[in-house]
Amino acid sequence: MNGQSHKSGRIFFLYLVLSIVLTWPLAVNLTRYPLFDRLDIGMTILNFWWQYYALFHFHADPWFHSLVNYPDGFSLVFFPLYLAYGVLSFPFQFLFGSPGAIPGFFNWISILSFAFTGFLAFLICKKLVNSAASAFIAGILFTFLPFHYWHLPRCHASCLELVLLPIYCYLRLLEDKTRKTAIVFGLSLVPLFYQSPNYLVYVSLFLGLSLLYLLVADRKMLDRKWLGSVALAALIAITLALPFLLEAGKEIIRQTTPATNTVDTQVLFSANPVGMVLPGPNQKLYGSLGRLGENLIAGHGLTGKEIFPGYLLLVTGVFGIFLARRRVKFFGFWVLVFLFFLIMSLGPFLDLAGKTFYRFPLPFYLLQKIFPVFLMDRSPGRMTVFAYFALAVFSAAGFAWIGGRLKGGKRIAVFAAIGVFALLELNQAPLSMGRIELPKLYREIAREPGEFSVLDLPLLPDIYRFSGYFQIFHKKGIVVAPKKGEVTSEDQPLFYYFDEPGRFFLLAPEKQESEQGRIAAELKRRRVKYVIVYLKFVDAEKREHMDQLLERLGPVRVFNSENLFSVYQFAY
Repeated sequence: MNGQSHKSGRIFFLYLVLSIVLTWPLAVNLTRYPLFDRLDIGMTILNFWWQYYALFHFHADPWFHSLVNYPDGFSLVFFPLYLAYGVLSFPFQFLFGSPGAIPGFFNWISILSFAFTGFLAFLICKKLVNSAASAFIAGILFTFLPFHYWHLPRCHASCLELVLLPIYCYLRLLEDKTRKTAIVFGLSLVPLFYQSPNYLVYVSLFLGLSLLYLLVADRKMLDRKWLGSVALAALIAITLALPFLLEAGKEIIRQTTPATNTVDTQVLFSANPVGMVLPGPNQKLYGSLGRLGENLIAGHGLTGKEIFPGYLLLVTGVFGIFLARRRVKFFGFWVLVFLFFLIMSLGPFLDLAGKTFYRFPLPFYLLQKIFPVFLMDRSPGRMTVFAYFALAVFSAAGFAWIGGRLKGGKRIAVFAAIGVFALLELNQAPLSMGRIELPKLYREIAREPGEFSVLDLPLLPDIYRFSGYFQIFHKKGIVVAPKKGEVTSEDQPLFYYFDEPGRFFLLAPEKQESEQGRIAAELKRRRVKYVIVYLKFVDAEKREHMDQLLERLGPVRVFNSENLFSVYQFAY
C-alpha cells in the first residue's frame, strides 16, 4: 500500500511540475494574473473578495450581494460564485490581506487545478485500460486542453478536477460497493454544488447514462448493495449541500434575478464543429491555422481557442475507439458518453462554419422543453469536456494497444516522443499576465466616508466588470441594470434612459419633465453620489445626450478625471 501511495505521489508531482511549466509565469506572480479578452478575472477576484467580506465583515449571506444593484441587492445563487474555491482562499485573505492575497491564490489554485485534473484523469484511465504509461499521456492530453486554459478566469468552468473526482469515486463504488466508498462518493459530489451547479447537472447526466447502460448491458451490477450505496451517497451529498439547495429553492420561488437564457445566447455559446477540428490562435504550434478557424466561424458558436481538443487526442481517441475496444472497461458506456455529450454540446441549433441552421432543432433544444434546467445553461459548448474525456479514455486504450506491440527501448522512445508532442501541441506558456490598475478616481471614492453608491456608464458588460472590480477597493454600492432587453421606461426609468439617452430627448417637453422627476427620485433612492461616464466607451452623439440629461438632474459638481472619466457628483 505504501509503495502504491509513493508511486501515486510521484505521478502527482510530475503533473504538478508540468502544470507549473505549462502555465508559466503563474507560479511566480502574486499580484498579476491572466487577463485574456473579457476581463472575467475581475469578476473572479470580486467573487473571492465578496465571499470573505460578506462572511467575516458583514456577517451576511454570501449568496446575496447587498452592495450590487444597490440598495436592492443581487442574488448570486445562479451566478458563478465558486464558493468551494472561495473557502480555500479565506486563510490567505486573513493572513495576507484582502484583496491583496487574491491574485496569488488564484494563480496557484489554477496551477493545482491543472495538476489534480491530470492526476485524476490518470487514475481513471489507468483503472479503465490498466496501463500506467498510456494513462499518464491521456492525463496530459485532457488537463492541458485549450478549454482548460481558456476558462482560467472562470473558475466554475476551469474546475475540471471537481468533475473528475466524483467520476473516479463512482467507478470505485462500482467495484467495491461498501459503505466507505459510498461515503467518499457522496462527499466527492459536494464541492460541485458550491462551485459549479452546471457541472453538477452534467455529472448527473453522466451518472444517468451509467444507469441506462447498466440496465441494458450489465443489470447484475444494479443489486441491492449498489442501490444502498448510491442512496447513502445521495443522502450525504444532499445533506451537506442543504445551504445551497435552500438558497436555490428560495430564489426559484422569488425569481429576483433572471437565471434563464435565450435560445440565441445558447446558440452563440454552443460548439461549432469547425472549432473541434481547427485550432484557435492561442495554440502556438499551429500559428496562422488558428486564425483560419476564427474567420470561418465568424461569431457562430465556439471556436478552436476554446473547444479544439488537439490533433493528438482527436486522432488517437478515434483510433482507440476502433482498434482498442477490448482494452477499455465499460467500452459501450464510454461510447455513449462520447456521443451524448458531443451532440449536446452543439446546443439547440447547429452552428456550422459561419452559419446557424435554425430549421433543424437538436436534442438540446428538445430536452430543454421537457427539463427547464437546461434553460439555465448559457454555454452548452462546455459539455465538450465530457466528450473529450471519453476520447481521452479511448486515447489511453490506443496508446496501450501500441505499447503492447513494442518492446524495451523502442516502446520507451515512442511513448517519450508522443508525450513531447502532446506538451508542444497543447502548451500555451508563457501566459500573458497583467493587472487591472485602480484609477485615481476610485482611490478617492474609497477614502470618502458614508454610505452611498456609484453608477458607471454606459451600461455595457465590460463596464459592469470594471465596476465590480473597482468595488473591491472602494466598498461602496454599485448600481447595475438587469439583463439587456428587460429594461422598460415604466419600471426602470434610470436604466432605460441612461442606456440610450437619446430616448429622453424624443419625448414631448411635459413628458420629459415627468420622466426627469422619476429619474431624480431613483437616483435619490439608490443614494447615487457619483455617475461616472467611461469616455472610451461612448461616441460623440451619445456623450452629448448623456451630458445634457445628467446636467438636467442637477449635479453639484462636474469634472474630468485623468481624461478617462466624465464625473457627475450629486448630493444624494
